[in-house]
Amino acid sequence: MAIDVESIRKAFPFFETPADGSRPPVYLDSAATTQKPAAVLDALAHYYTRANANVHRGVYRLAVEATELYEGARRTVAAFVGATRPEEIVFTKNATEAVNLLSNSLMWAGDELRVGPGDEIVVTEMEHHSNLIPWRLLAERAGATVRYLGITDDGRLDLSRLPEVVTERTRVVAVVHASNILGTVNPIAPIAARAAEVGALLVVDAAQSVPHLPVDVAALGADFVTFSGHKMCGPTGIGVLWGRHELLEALPPFLGGGEMIETVSVDAMRYAAPPLKFEAGTPPVAQAVGLGAACDFLGEIGMDAIAAHDQALVEYALERLGRVPGIRFIGPADGVDRLPLLSFVVDGVPLQKLRTVLDEAGIAVRSGHHCAQLACSRFGIPAAIRSSFYLYNAADEVDHLAATLEGTTRSGRGGGAAPAFEAGGTARVRPYREVLVPAIFGPWAERLVGALAPAPGARALDVGTGPGTVARVLAAAVGPAGAVVGTDPSPAMLALAREEPPPSGAPIQIASIQYVECGAAPLHVSDEAFDIVTAQQVLQFVPDRRAAVAEMRRAARPGARIAIATWLPLERNPLFRALRDAVGAVLGPEEAELFAEPWTPAGEEVAVLVEEAGFTGVERYEWTVPVTLPGGPDALCCLFGFSSVASSYAAGHGEALRQAVRELLVRHTDERGLHGETAASVVTARA
Repeated sequence: MAIDVESIRKAFPFFETPADGSRPPVYLDSAATTQKPAAVLDALAHYYTRANANVHRGVYRLAVEATELYEGARRTVAAFVGATRPEEIVFTKNATEAVNLLSNSLMWAGDELRVGPGDEIVVTEMEHHSNLIPWRLLAERAGATVRYLGITDDGRLDLSRLPEVVTERTRVVAVVHASNILGTVNPIAPIAARAAEVGALLVVDAAQSVPHLPVDVAALGADFVTFSGHKMCGPTGIGVLWGRHELLEALPPFLGGGEMIETVSVDAMRYAAPPLKFEAGTPPVAQAVGLGAACDFLGEIGMDAIAAHDQALVEYALERLGRVPGIRFIGPADGVDRLPLLSFVVDGVPLQKLRTVLDEAGIAVRSGHHCAQLACSRFGIPAAIRSSFYLYNAADEVDHLAATLEGTTRSGRGGGAAPAFEAGGTARVRPYREVLVPAIFGPWAERLVGALAPAPGARALDVGTGPGTVARVLAAAVGPAGAVVGTDPSPAMLALAREEPPPSGAPIQIASIQYVECGAAPLHVSDEAFDIVTAQQVLQFVPDRRAAVAEMRRAARPGARIAIATWLPLERNPLFRALRDAVGAVLGPEEAELFAEPWTPAGEEVAVLVEEAGFTGVERYEWTVPVTLPGGPDALCCLFGFSSVASSYAAGHGEALRQAVRELLVRHTDERGLHGETAASVVTARA
């Protein structure tokens, strides 16, 4: 039976037209979290307003009703996924907690189940971090080894080496049922057969498959299955660990306290039977009730019908989006064994531009590595756009996405306003590197990076990288084990940076550097997380400085260090002041005022923005660096070519401007060149 999308959407308050007549976004991020139907919201409201009591503890009527709602939800979820008995369903706060609960329990289990020194854990390269990091942590703590099943070129799980990877030393095989970045639905049967053959436990991450496919955990061949409520129309804060009952009985609890204990004395204790043994403390009662309502909602529609709808939609999306010039899908190119999600990049269009254009068009998609960095690395990309569909999406939304992407590739729009030097090739900006970098920006780069003292192996982001001066100093500081991303609003500057070859015969090895164009309105930087973030002389060129600093905060991992440099006013920068005064003398005061704008942000303003963005330990310094330009005042005049007076400089006023600068700086000039100083405010902080 086909799904009537319009009728389905009426069940979701999110899709209702607000009173102001505005449209809700085209929501294509259901792989991250789904919208919630009224039936789920009503169930939550009913519990909190009519049945709110703690469970398993009171014998008064309200407490009994709350317990029945909670345990009724467990029975509903068990039936929805085909569990043989409700006691096999353990409620957690999400799928991530479910995996962590299991991995920690296996470290303290009895000999039959314990993971210890010399044991092996097998995962795949397409795992979400939630089904990867807990096993890596277990291996580190228990002295075990992690091995991997790879990914084929067409985005499928590579099972060609299954017998070699899963061996008699394997204790756990953890595999994703359906990839959250590739969309691939993996064949579980052969993996289950091999795991059973060597006596290993099979753990299946079904967070993406349970919302879209009929999943029968008893028939899947797994020993444990995890999934989340919020990805299947349920509330956040609720997840599920399903386990074969005899295994749950054999495992020790992970958390202690509350209802997980049956009896306790001064010298003995007895755990409660599963699942309560794993549900210490007050459980997520309301969320479980909401998840039960979500299962009822999906069950009434029919999982077979949902799967058929999703299949038709992904096949249409592959065909329609496949016509977008330059698009490259990350994952299978066909709809066989595939979820309705597509991750992609568009050659020649920076990811930051794509996500900005799509957001402006009212399309909600996710960009980044999607907590699947191993899969991104496998396909040689740091991040991708992901559009993920569900039962409330239709073909016209695919058309809107495709048309928006096609408009982006045709027009090249997406970054917003940028500095005046954005247009043109590298010839126009080459004097920046050849004249200004050695004399001005090179010394500043060394001082800025030296103040941060990045650790070897750190990941660093340089915002407003220009020709890559700071990026290269960072690369030398973090060494070959680290990585550096340089981002700038100017394609010409980035092209210039890419021309710079790595140093040959250098005494130290440097990190790899990736140069990525970013927008200016709004500023969008990398989707990765960094230990070091530097920004120099870029806030002057973005319309929304508050949003720009907040974007830098988003890119900084917890504990990361940040340094933002902005020029001090012209009174503190005599060389630049001479340029401004020359513009005033030749072109007039209005042009002089416009030329001076890059020197307008005050250090105090930047410090306030950094604090508002959530950084801590904010400190502000005023640094002065001596400058010598061997080319004299004429060399300094190359700055006119990157400024608001570039067109006037190139259209007949160049010599007059140069002569004015020579006269203003005659006392600072000798046979060795032009001497002076530059001054900037530097704000440092921690994320």
